[in-house]
Amino acid sequence: MLAFNKILPWTTENDGVYGGAYMEVMRELARRSGMALQIKPCPLRRCLFMLEQGDADVMIGVRDTPRRSAYLQFLQTPYREHSADRVFYVRKGSNIVINEYADLAPLRIGVKFGAEYVRRFEHDCNLRKDAVKDMEANFRKLAFGRIDAVLIPEDQGEAVVADLHMEDQVEKAAYRMVDDGPPRAVAVSRKAVSPERLAALESAMRDMQKSGALAAIYKRYYYDAYHIAPGSMLVR
Repeated sequence: MLAFNKILPWTTENDGVYGGAYMEVMRELARRSGMALQIKPCPLRRCLFMLEQGDADVMIGVRDTPRRSAYLQFLQTPYREHSADRVFYVRKGSNIVINEYADLAPLRIGVKFGAEYVRRFEHDCNLRKDAVKDMEANFRKLAFGRIDAVLIPEDQGEAVVADLHMEDQVEKAAYRMVDDGPPRAVAVSRKAVSPERLAALESAMRDMQKSGALAAIYKRYYYDAYHIAPGSMLVR
């Protein structure tokens, strides 16, 4: 079972139809490993809990962290080598300026429950972080002035802003944070997936990378779909 968390533009859902580049990666991975793909939509924290309990087998779109490594193992072949910069969106006309990290101190910053960010931000207990279950809610709060900024990977932020038609309401601040995490790989539940199934998944993902299947999926479902120049969001 795939624990599915909506992450525009990588995983999408419309009337029960699941799409996006990450979903196509998982469909191809299931096909090549000879496994049926069942999809269970859930908020991020619930998805992670399901993996921890063994109620779900795999998930895509989550980072490998020391805390998660207790119940997750990640495939050795990544589906994505690099992630986009973390950027801050502010309301247009709000006079909020973020040119450096110190400018975050007085702000209320919207984040997502369960999401992992760069280490400096995660470990800074002095910042005011307002967590919600999805990024769409954060941007709506930003538009209403209930928070001062939203922190989000740039690729996701651009998709959410476009989906909510908020291009005239919000803008990116100058300051950005480079992702300091490892390459992204599919997360596998230690409790649910046997060594034999894990080996099949490893082999399938390795074949997808070598055959060019991963690159083809990103071209069709990300670069072509969103009219983005190849490589501009560090997807390679």
